[in-house]
Amino acid sequence: MAVFTREQKTKQIEAWNTALLKCAAGQEYTIGTRRLRRADLPEIRSTLDWLNAQPTVEDERAGLASPRFIQLVPGRGGRGEY
Repeated sequence: MAVFTREQKTKQIEAWNTALLKCAAGQEYTIGTRRLRRADLPEIRSTLDWLNAQPTVEDERAGLASPRFIQLVPGRGGRGEY
């Protein structure tokens, strides 16, 4: 299920990319009430990875969201055959 629209996701990624650049340069950065420092770089990177993996509402409407996987076992047609 999508959490963001494409516009919201883009704004989030821009904010976290700015935080990454500022913290990598040794500065502090604030997003809302959160203060991020150089020690928070792994958290910033994992948040960016998570954001990039999230489908948008528009992706889901277009059928481009993460597919649902069904495990298929070859040779098991439900009749006890192998």
